[in-house]
Amino acid sequence: MTIPIKQRRGGLIRVKQYITDTKGHKVAAVIEIEELTRLKAMIDIIPTSEAWLYKNKEALESVRRGLKDAAKGRITKLKIDEL
Repeated sequence: MTIPIKQRRGGLIRVKQYITDTKGHKVAAVIEIEELTRLKAMIDIIPTSEAWLYKNKEALESVRRGLKDAAKGRITKLKIDEL
């Protein structure tokens, strides 16, 4: 059974199986070799100057929260002269 993973720019990466640790956390995925080529192309989309964000889960969650707040209109103007 394959499990689709959503991709940002259309299409899906099909996962054949997840490898889990003793607590049931997903630690790896088994994919077809054709999917590996597509996955490499997806990774190349992310600039190296931004790749650190995807490696820092705390920072990524903070950015996502900020984007959700902004989408809901919960924003404030930054007053540079008060910094």
